[in-house]
Amino acid sequence: MATIFDYLILSVLRAYKYKPGFFRNKFFDEVSGAILSQAVYVPFTALFITAFKLNWKYKLCFSLYFAAIEKLFISIGIFKTRTWRTCYTVALIFFFFHLSDVWLRLLKTGNSLIKKLTLHNVVQLLKIHSLFFPLEVPGILSFGIGRHHSWKEQLKVEPLYASVFALITTWAALKEKMNIKLSVLFLKAALDRVLVKLRVIKAKPIYVLYIVNTFTMVAASIFKKWIDELEENHEQ
Repeated sequence: MATIFDYLILSVLRAYKYKPGFFRNKFFDEVSGAILSQAVYVPFTALFITAFKLNWKYKLCFSLYFAAIEKLFISIGIFKTRTWRTCYTVALIFFFFHLSDVWLRLLKTGNSLIKKLTLHNVVQLLKIHSLFFPLEVPGILSFGIGRHHSWKEQLKVEPLYASVFALITTWAALKEKMNIKLSVLFLKAALDRVLVKLRVIKAKPIYVLYIVNTFTMVAASIFKKWIDELEENHEQ
């Protein structure tokens, strides 16, 4: 959820930007900052709060802690704001901490929509941060428009691509039929070839996309099983 939010605010609206200084390439540097913030620190803190059933006082303290870190990063130039304000950080993180509690309760009670959204979000996160980013750093994979893919294009095109294909993968995993999963893999392979021809994707070599698609499909099936087991354990 935090990663999807970050895509809208960072990549689309450009309300702020990260400059951690890990890479010379602006795209990799900004993405690495987003990964640490929205895919590690905030979600892991939310998980900790929900797992230990901490009350609103702890949620508020952690929200203020993140706001203090944001102010520090702004002062040393690691984080730069445009239209973003630190008060938004406090309010939204505090809200997301509560959302995490509600989300777990709905998962345990077997809410169909929440289960599907959870599976999609996990698949999308796996594609972007665990599979695509390590391939983009050495130049094996890139996303954009035309011959040259700028870092701004990659920030917009990559998450959009991952989200759309995560929808297809999630649908196939929910069906739990091998023929459907294989058909989806062949369809994705054909679509990827078209996108490579159109220069929306650059892949050297192209079979890395097939490996990513296959791995993601297998992982999605495992994730679905875990989500179902969460509901089953709660009922017992």
